[in-house]
Amino acid sequence: MKLLFTNILCIITFYCAAQCPDFYDFEGNLSTTPKWIVCDGKDYTLSLQSNSNIGNYFINWGDGSALTTGTSWTANTPINHTYAATVQNYTITINLTDIPCVVTGKLVMEEPTNASIQIPFGGLTSTCAPGSLEFINSSTDVSENTTFIWSFFDGTNNETYDFNNSGQLITHTYQQGTVNCATQVTLTAENECNTLQGGPSLATFTPLRIWDIDDASITPSSSLLCYPDTIVSFQNTTNRNCHAQGNVSQRYKYWNLGDYWGLGYDSIIDWGPWPPAISVDVGFLGVGTY
Repeated sequence: MKLLFTNILCIITFYCAAQCPDFYDFEGNLSTTPKWIVCDGKDYTLSLQSNSNIGNYFINWGDGSALTTGTSWTANTPINHTYAATVQNYTITINLTDIPCVVTGKLVMEEPTNASIQIPFGGLTSTCAPGSLEFINSSTDVSENTTFIWSFFDGTNNETYDFNNSGQLITHTYQQGTVNCATQVTLTAENECNTLQGGPSLATFTPLRIWDIDDASITPSSSLLCYPDTIVSFQNTTNRNCHAQGNVSQRYKYWNLGDYWGLGYDSIIDWGPWPPAISVDVGFLGVGTY
């Protein structure tokens, strides 16, 4: 019984102490989950090596090529494998049957994504709120690691997409009171290589003209008269929203002067072009509040 217990203890101790060896990543750091990132768009030779001596091994390079196998792998001795230039992620598995253990690494081959925005053919860059504008994600060098973020600067939340957003049409609706005449739209794009080389790529499209409804305003010649003076001149002093920024569309005015003579119906001046801002004179019937 004592001998049996000792054997079991040795087996338990072996498996508890056994662990996967470290491998060097692309920055020369040791890791049990190494990653290699290639950003130059060229063929790449991966030099796979550990700081530990290894017995039997089976390497799957993740590109459909034959397994690389062996019975002895000396510490700090590279095993090389060449990948053709492409945009692709590869999962590399190293099966070490003597331990036993499987090390999984990742090779990323891509170039930094360049963010770009285009307007569809025949598309608009101005609208009256509420109104929609369309944008195309025309970014280049997109990889499956790319993340896109659209920002519209109208108080709405940013919109985040994965790499499938590349080449897609984005429609955004601008609501009234959310943009002060002119704004912009931005698109950021970031993949592994962007992160390594300083951060996301940024594209900006500007200006976008978002025109809101005019701010209607009436200015009377007087709000207090002394009888027998009963005539008030009303001036259309409406603010033409975003006129200075290019909103020169023809405006139209409509007057409702109310039932100031007490006949049971309102006095209406129907729609007509404005400007010119021609004043409207109203002669009230007598003393009173109108």
